[in-house]
Amino acid sequence: MTDTATDLLCGETLLTLAEAAKDFGGVAIPLETLRKYIYRGVKGIKLESVSINGRYTSREAIQRFLDRKQNPRLAAKGKRKMLTQAEVDAGLKKYGIAR
Repeated sequence: MTDTATDLLCGETLLTLAEAAKDFGGVAIPLETLRKYIYRGVKGIKLESVSINGRYTSREAIQRFLDRKQNPRLAAKGKRKMLTQAEVDAGLKKYGIAR
């Protein structure tokens, strides 16, 4: 099984970005900061998210992001590859989200 954001986030507690910004590791952060964490990252560490009729992240992804920010060696575990549309569709179908 590949280590993709879709694989990681499916089966986790999904949150809209607005929900995640209200409770980001126990504190509220601006929505724009959350978007920065997803799209630009901090020192090469990005918050995992998935787009399914909107952008979502998860409580577990937030915890992994915060852990990696505190211990950058955790972030060096491996780079993720870009998924093809067929791989995304297969992952969504696996979790019963397919179109």
